[in-house]
Amino acid sequence: MERPEMEAKTEDETRRRRPRGVRPNKQLMVGRAARPTLPSPAVTRPLGSEVKLEAVAVDLNVRLRSADMPAVMQVRAFRCTRSLLNANPEEKKKPNPTHLAMSLKKEFDALYGPAWHCIVGKSFGSFVTHSSGGFVYYSVEKLSFLLFKTQVRPVKTRQIRYV
Repeated sequence: MERPEMEAKTEDETRRRRPRGVRPNKQLMVGRAARPTLPSPAVTRPLGSEVKLEAVAVDLNVRLRSADMPAVMQVRAFRCTRSLLNANPEEKKKPNPTHLAMSLKKEFDALYGPAWHCIVGKSFGSFVTHSSGGFVYYSVEKLSFLLFKTQVRPVKTRQIRYV
């Protein structure tokens, strides 16, 4: 049985059956208006501190969810969290979220001043107001950590005179 000879393809058939991403020869482009192209967006590269932060997060198995905090403070929070989780091997199976929250809060109160708050758990909702540059939300393994700072204002007391 003989095969029928392949007919020569026209330019239109070649254009239609070309795989995506394959550009035709310039000779085929004659007579066709070139499509306007949009300028490609500038590639933004993370700054040096952001690269270090990402490397530390990957190394410590931390997933950053949201942050309004300098990278140095975030790294401190990640390292402190990982050391607390690795500190007690017997608690490895089920770490105590209250102990973790208290320890993180005390660490940040000592290093960066008072009024730090920490919430730790597998599932929680929150709606908080924080000081600028004092908020980080991340997860490690199955636990989520919310660490934030509020502003402390001195309370004005009135002296009461007894007659």
